[in-house]
Order: sequence, then structure tokens, then C-alpha cells
Amino acid sequence: MSEAISKGKAAMAEEAGKLEKLLKAIKKLIAKEFLWVLLVLLVSIPIGLIVEYFLCKIGDSEVVVDPLMSLIEGYSLFMMSYGVSIAGFYFARMVVGAIKTLTEKTA
Repeated sequence: MSEAISKGKAAMAEEAGKLEKLLKAIKKLIAKEFLWVLLVLLVSIPIGLIVEYFLCKIGDSEVVVDPLMSLIEGYSLFMMSYGVSIAGFYFARMVVGAIKTLTEKTA
């Protein structure tokens, strides 16, 4: 009887170790993603400003900017270019991650 109990305790300790490893991996993933979010939010600001500058200064106002402004009523051109920049970064991350996953050799 005590042998069965000790085997049960050993199995529970092994499962607890697996759970701790899983929780550490999840914490690491969340911390990594948080840092990516901060990086993307900060890097997207100058990119949004550059896109806005190119659209306003270099592009023909009647051909480029006026149709865009009619599409994004209520929002500034910077906010829209900032949002597109953020979406572009995350799309690129997803594509790179998918390619990395597909080309990864399984051991």
C-alpha cells in the first residue's frame, strides 16, 4: 500500500515539474511578446510620420491625399499611417514565423 502511495507521489511530483516548466515557458513567451509590442509601437511612430510626410509633401494632393482623407474621415493621416505601420510589422512577423516553422527540421 505504501509503495502505491509513493509511486503516486512520485508521479504527482513529475507532473508538477512539467507544469512548472510550462508556466515558465508561458511567462517567457508573454514577456517576449510584450517587448515586441513596445518595440513595434515605438518604431511605428517615425515610420508613420515618414509616410505622412511623403504623402503630404511629395504626393499630389488632389490625386493622393484628398481621396485618402475622404476615406478616413474623423481620423488624422498620421493615425492611419501609424496603424498601417503597426499592422505591417505584425503581418511581417507572422510571415517570418510561418516560414521559420515550415523550414524547421524536426528532430
